[in-house]
Amino acid sequence: MTGPYLVSFDTDRIKDYVFATDKLREIRGASTLLNTLNHPDYMKRIIGPICPDHKEVFFAGGSGAILVPTEEKAKGVIRAVEEAYRQETFTASITGACLPLAPALETKDFGQRMEVAGLRLREEKDKKARRTAVMIEPYTQPCMACERYPATRVSPVDQQPVCDSCHAKREAARRITDKGNSRPPEDLNQLGSLSHPPDYIGFIYADGNQMGELLSQMRALADYRKLATGLDRLIHSSVGESLRKHPARGDNVLPYEQLLVGGDDLMLVTAGDLALEVALDIAARFEQGSRDVLDSVNQPEGKKLTLGVGVVLAHASFPIAAFQRLASQLLKSAKRRCASENYATSAIDFMVVTAAGSSDVSALREEALTQKAFVFPHGDREVRITQRPYTTKQASNLLGHARAFKQAKFPRSQLQFLYEGLFHSQVEAVYRWGKVAGRVKDDHRKLMDNFYSEFGDAATGFPPWRRDIDMINNTDVFTSALGDLVEIYPFVSEQAGDRP
Repeated sequence: MTGPYLVSFDTDRIKDYVFATDKLREIRGASTLLNTLNHPDYMKRIIGPICPDHKEVFFAGGSGAILVPTEEKAKGVIRAVEEAYRQETFTASITGACLPLAPALETKDFGQRMEVAGLRLREEKDKKARRTAVMIEPYTQPCMACERYPATRVSPVDQQPVCDSCHAKREAARRITDKGNSRPPEDLNQLGSLSHPPDYIGFIYADGNQMGELLSQMRALADYRKLATGLDRLIHSSVGESLRKHPARGDNVLPYEQLLVGGDDLMLVTAGDLALEVALDIAARFEQGSRDVLDSVNQPEGKKLTLGVGVVLAHASFPIAAFQRLASQLLKSAKRRCASENYATSAIDFMVVTAAGSSDVSALREEALTQKAFVFPHGDREVRITQRPYTTKQASNLLGHARAFKQAKFPRSQLQFLYEGLFHSQVEAVYRWGKVAGRVKDDHRKLMDNFYSEFGDAATGFPPWRRDIDMINNTDVFTSALGDLVEIYPFVSEQAGDRP
């Protein structure tokens, strides 16, 4: 059958490849390799000799699509791209799939055809998943970096035996040039040393809301290309502009590292005291810039794009895979909040890790942040010692209150006294709020009143609790944002960064 043929690509298991080790050097190299391989210029060099008359749809965020004239050329392009991945990375892979595209579909229902291509890609990926992976035999020296594959060479970096994949990552990281007089952190421990409080880093994971649905609505190929490439440029510019506000610290070391940025999602790590501010700043810039992207494809006026954001704050020694796992759960929670707001705003969920066993966010909160945590429970009522997840506006206001408490030198001992009362009982928390309010200075009491007026229920509530309604079960729910404020307090600087 003659074409044109729609050929789509998607990188396989990106996170498994990037986070194969906890070492920032290999993570940085893996990200650099993927950025190179997924760049349109690189793809053109691979595809051009096989099919010089191909038509590019887009390449962004590890995915891509082109049109080629025949099925034979489509299969040849897929083989060439998949082989290029194997040669450059050894262990990363990309999957390609093709299907015929009637010429009329280039200007009609092209987005829906891309959805079908996505299903075809899923089938091809499932076939790959059934293949047997390379195993390390008992008599084989494992790679000292990832411990997943057999070592094949000695690394000139540290004289350790490494596999071809980790060697390629290290070489890619070595080729990265310093940014002016600044340089990226050597490892997560160095990044943590730049934080206040020290030894903490923040892991940020954000993803666009309803992007697949929006892309499927694009009727013409040209609009699909504008939207896909526009989203990729927007996420890069939002991250870049936000990070540029934060200069190097210490020995000219940048207080952040971009792990994965592209398409409509991002992963990055920062010094602990920057994470929440950077996450909110990126979301604000993304929302603000999305209007131009939507205008380019004639979307209704007033509509904007939003993000779900998960942020994990933990010691730099916390495993990077655990960071990623927890951030994924928080991202899903934030997206549920976005859905409850009809995707009119971005939302964020965050977590400060204090125990190595924190592996499931929902289970942890059910045990530690509900009435189950009370020392003296009373009555059959639902209580949540948190108001997370927040809309980005609410989270920004929460940071503002924490900053105000810090600027006013509100006694840390009194904040801790209030915090401990939350886990004693509802009555004790109310008693301690009143006791502290009567003990502190007038300006400190005003801070408490301002906080509760925004995150409580000044009309009928009892500080620090707010009375809500569980719409699903039609029952009362008592919540408090006080614990959230106290948790983020150490990670908030006294001076707010510039807002976009």
